[in-house]
Amino acid sequence: MGDTKQTFAGNVITDMCGVAYPIVLAGMAAISGPKLVAAVANAGGVGVLGGLRLAPKVLREWLRETRGLTDRPFGVNIVPQFGGPAVFEAQFQVILQERPRLLSLFYAEDAGADLIARAKDAGMIVMVQTGTVALARQAIAQGADIVVAQGSESGGHLNRGTVGLMSLLPAIIDVAHGCPVLAAGGITTSQDVRAAMSLGASGVLAGTAFLASEESNAHPLYKHRILEAGTDDTEYRTGYSFGWPYGTPHRVIPNRDRWNLLRLIGGGARAIDQDSVARKLSLYAGQGVGKIHRIMPAAERVAELARGLS
Repeated sequence: MGDTKQTFAGNVITDMCGVAYPIVLAGMAAISGPKLVAAVANAGGVGVLGGLRLAPKVLREWLRETRGLTDRPFGVNIVPQFGGPAVFEAQFQVILQERPRLLSLFYAEDAGADLIARAKDAGMIVMVQTGTVALARQAIAQGADIVVAQGSESGGHLNRGTVGLMSLLPAIIDVAHGCPVLAAGGITTSQDVRAAMSLGASGVLAGTAFLASEESNAHPLYKHRILEAGTDDTEYRTGYSFGWPYGTPHRVIPNRDRWNLLRLIGGGARAIDQDSVARKLSLYAGQGVGKIHRIMPAAERVAELARGLS
């Protein structure tokens, strides 16, 4: 692993974020909690808290708890359209005060320019997830420091994109004009990382791979669904996903119980949820599930992904 750290000492993401590897944890709502974020950060990656729907007080507690678990840089992910303007502004004020190293934005196009400017004025790096070339252009014009090319293979919610990573990534790099681009969608092994880097990515963003980690807040039944699923077992949907406007695209492992109406809803079951929730929902997951065979410590997953950098 020492050789990999030497090789990537000059990588734009590692230099910008002050980490060993250009491996970024997706900010999965309620799943990417302090323990998982700190574990990824301590292993040399960029941990990102899933701040969606967290009350401002809880968000502050999570940020401070994470700082108590790691002295390494980490970030937080937020989605402006949730909670209403007043709640979101209160949430954003907490972030400006606590100043994590990185702010990750998702579905933030309307407020992007203002949020990016304010976050950068506070000394934060701003990363914007995009699923189309047009959205990537907009994010860069608004001042994003890092753009994520989110392929349609990705689990959970998709930022309007329907294009696979192999086509989307080079197209976004072409319009990025030097802005670093992370690859997201189906990234679960070192081979995936190697392929993304060979296409010109500056690093990778991974969610599903870390969902099946010991430190994630995912329900145990959710983690086991990840292990049981194969490559053919995820489904792209535009119906209802928990708490999001109807029609928002997302990818799930579908629940096949035809007598269960909750199977029509996409969601992510947390460890604190009842077992029935994990059994009834269709669960967010990306197309890389077929390559995840065991639940492991997050540091081990970072090490596996980092092998694709050399």
